[in-house]
Amino acid sequence: MRIITVANQKGGVGKTTTAVTLAHGLALKHHNVLLVDLDPQGQCAPHLGMEQEPGVFDLLVAELPLRDVVRTTGRPNLWLLPGNKRTKTAETLMVIENRGVDTLQTVLGEKVNGSRLHYLILDTAPSVGGIQENALYACDLLLIPTSLDHLGLKGLTEILKTLRAVNRSSPPAMWILPTFYDEVTRESRVNLAHLRETFGDLVLPPIHRATVLRECPALGRTIFEHAPESRAAEEYATLVWEVLNGEG
Repeated sequence: MRIITVANQKGGVGKTTTAVTLAHGLALKHHNVLLVDLDPQGQCAPHLGMEQEPGVFDLLVAELPLRDVVRTTGRPNLWLLPGNKRTKTAETLMVIENRGVDTLQTVLGEKVNGSRLHYLILDTAPSVGGIQENALYACDLLLIPTSLDHLGLKGLTEILKTLRAVNRSSPPAMWILPTFYDEVTRESRVNLAHLRETFGDLVLPPIHRATVLRECPALGRTIFEHAPESRAAEEYATLVWEVLNGEG
């Protein structure tokens, strides 16, 4: 099982879109995938046409078994551990109880409906506080979506600082995914060039700004369902291919 954490300490950079789309793309390739919504905004469920539930709270605080809080998504091979605003309460209680940075890694190690999981995709909030550090500790691959503006790049810098502060024996593999790319805009071009100069091969091909991606959450569909022939779908399919074929 491979654990992929999607994180950036700036909101609005496409984290949830990336987490949901990557999870569905891997499931479409016949891999068993559990998408875990660790953000108190709980937007993974609406992205998939589902209701928000306190699944993360029930897992971490009520200590219900994973099988009791995971939900089917109506899509083959794809399950969701939903979250909502009670996730923040769970995080606060974890801090008060001084629970270890390996808590998530421990409770997410079960099978789902008797099926062995191939991938865990962890969607995180843009703020530190306990759960994000748990997600960084647990992951085999850290995927950092970053918009190509000043605040997006600052969020990238901050998540790297948090990663260094997490006590791991070895760092995870890491990729940076430029999002909201607009080649017409000088800022996008310059910042993409800066990322590539700084991080080299860790920078993936960018995801262009696209209206169809903004439409997906309201429809409760992923880009592979809403506009499978679009450039956005092709670009996220490239990300799926990178995960399946790359070492990270």
